[in-house]
Amino acid sequence: MNTFIPFANGRRAGSLLSWDPLRLVDDLLSWEPRGGETVWAPYTPPIQIQNSDDGATLTVDMPGLGPDDVELTFQEGVLAISGKRDQRSYAYRVTLGESFDPDHIEAELDRGVLTVHAYKKPEAKPRRIALKGWSQQKSLESGDKNE
Repeated sequence: MNTFIPFANGRRAGSLLSWDPLRLVDDLLSWEPRGGETVWAPYTPPIQIQNSDDGATLTVDMPGLGPDDVELTFQEGVLAISGKRDQRSYAYRVTLGESFDPDHIEAELDRGVLTVHAYKKPEAKPRRIALKGWSQQKSLESGDKNE
């Protein structure tokens, strides 16, 4: 009896004669949890993004480039980062969205690491909304008992 179970990578599992040791490696490298976020990658991405309520901070590895070699543009919610020096060239596009203020983006290049701080527009920042209505604290302060 030989039953085959198809896998997402095109290989099939069956008897020991058709066992493929590389299937395990393929499955480990291409595995993603539910929700589609990559937890582990075989390489370190050259750009890291940290989001906060106030904005986003991007760090980009650009070794060998000076401040005159790097160009940053922000148009329609997309931050474009490019740089070229001799044989090295870099090009990245990061979609930040329309909630970021194009006049409030700061960048610095220090020892081959570009750090970009992009701040959100004041109206795009999260606001705390107060609830109106009866509260337990008010009734206890006034001497009313809630039973």
